[in-house]
Amino acid sequence: MRYTTLSGIAALATLVVNGVSAVPADAAGSGIPVPCDTTALTTALATAPAGSTLVLARHCTYHLTTAYAGADGLPPIDRQLTIEGRGSTIVRDGLTAGVFRIFHVTSTGDLRLDDLTIRGGNTPTTGGGILVDGSGKLKLNKVTLDNNHADNEGGGVDVESGAKAYITRSEFTFNNTGLMGGGLQSDGDVTTDSVVFDRNYASFYGGAIDHESGDSVYRNTTLKNNTSGNDGGGIDLDGGTARFINSKILNNTTTGASGGGIWSRASVTLIKTEVAGNVVGDSSGKGGGIFQETGGTLVLRDSSVNRNSVNGSGTSQAGGIYNQGGAVTLDHSEVNNNASTDAPGGVYSSTQFTVNRSEIRHNIPTNCDGSPVIVTGCVG
Repeated sequence: MRYTTLSGIAALATLVVNGVSAVPADAAGSGIPVPCDTTALTTALATAPAGSTLVLARHCTYHLTTAYAGADGLPPIDRQLTIEGRGSTIVRDGLTAGVFRIFHVTSTGDLRLDDLTIRGGNTPTTGGGILVDGSGKLKLNKVTLDNNHADNEGGGVDVESGAKAYITRSEFTFNNTGLMGGGLQSDGDVTTDSVVFDRNYASFYGGAIDHESGDSVYRNTTLKNNTSGNDGGGIDLDGGTARFINSKILNNTTTGASGGGIWSRASVTLIKTEVAGNVVGDSSGKGGGIFQETGGTLVLRDSSVNRNSVNGSGTSQAGGIYNQGGAVTLDHSEVNNNASTDAPGGVYSSTQFTVNRSEIRHNIPTNCDGSPVIVTGCVG
């Protein structure tokens, strides 16, 4: 092929670092090919100019056996880069490798990943798979975060305060943490669409997600089969705002005291969202579906809290919703078929709800009887 333009000549340029050549961009400008070689991947990440797209070898597995520097398995991302994974995997080799995360996006970084699996990251701090510093940006599409671990927060991904993340068509599976946010630690602004969190674990709070601050939107997102050792089997929300739209929070469990599906003292809105099959296992458990703490606000619109339970042997109450002083609105929503050891089985509340065309029915042993405040329209 003959190159007659400056752009064509530039496409032939090769970057050389430590004696290793990065593959040049092709003439069409579709990206920089990265062969199925871990050194080539590391070199490309370290040397690619801002705005570059790295195109990985199709279905390759890039094995990381040593950290690039400190707790980072790959060169920190301090500029805008896109990686087209083409079904590839980047994995930390657990049997031989030291302890390090996979990706680190710095405060000036903007990382975009597509069609890639990130597996086996392990860090003594935060962000086992990916850490995003404050002001950093992350975009994931068709990305799987699998079997990553952080001793502190964010087994899969940790989005720090001031950072932004946009996650679509992705999965968080089998990630775990020693403290909070088994799948995702959300302290910045996070938007998800068509994302599944499945079988993640947090020793303390938020089996799938721990949300400390920032404004987040979880659209078409499913949290299922996640577990925590304390509160919030599905998600733990301590501050900021969160909206769940057309989402499902299903079959999550906490072995702790409260919030099998959701534990919150934030501002939370559920729109066309299902909270079902969640469990609190502590002997004096509260809020199998949702636990609302003092100071929080909870709005359910066209949503359901059904078939959740608190099944401990002691004074477990409110299989559906346990409201400890927050502001709650039920709008065209239902709290049905939940169960607890002690009454009420449906709703326990210390304050009155705002209720609009909603129902609380078929809960065991009672719907609301036994609550300090009987929610408007609730019978039995």
